Amino acid sequence: MKKILVIEDDPLNREILSDYLGANGYEMVTAATGPEGLECFHQTDPDLLLIDIQLPRKNGFEVCFEAKQSRDVPVLLMSAVYTDTEHAKPYAERGLKAEGYLVKPFGMAELLAQVQSLIGQA
Repeated sequence: MKKILVIEDDPLNREILSDYLGANGYEMVTAATGPEGLECFHQTDPDLLLIDIQLPRKNGFEVCFEAKQSRDVPVLLMSAVYTDTEHAKPYAERGLKAEGYLVKPFGMAELLAQVQSLIGQA
């Protein structure tokens, strides 16, 4: 079963994303902070990371960068604050290479389509 790690500090958003993707057959793991997300990443070896950019203690750009330093894993970043990829430019210059970027609010069908394009159906 393909595993997705959702790193999202808002409990309702975390639950919605986890429930929706879980209902579509993916195994779900969740974390609420950047450091917790990195710990889960190393412990659970997910097939995809879905990371909110505005996270406590370590932002989503930093989490993506550190995860990609460990291994090449697909990453979808999401944010309601950063509405274009230009905000990722300073991190991109250091090697950040997220495979996708979702601007909140986004549709669940759009999310599922991006997940399936990156790791296939569950």
